[in-house]
Amino acid sequence: MAKHKTKTAIYHPPKSGMPYLVVTVSPDGVDVTAVSSKEEARILASKKTLKVLVRDETGENSGERG
Repeated sequence: MAKHKTKTAIYHPPKSGMPYLVVTVSPDGVDVTAVSSKEEARILASKKTLKVLVRDETGENSGERG
């Protein structure tokens, strides 16, 4: 099974007063978050995320987006 990487980029605001954008592209989709400072953007971009799948007693998946 091929391993797909997640990539994250920080986009600087084109004008003063606009937010920085932290864009994460993964096999599951694209996530975009607006933050007010460069420091916030760097912290958010450096965080690693884990996808956790939880099964209840009936065997059904919970916590998945549908």
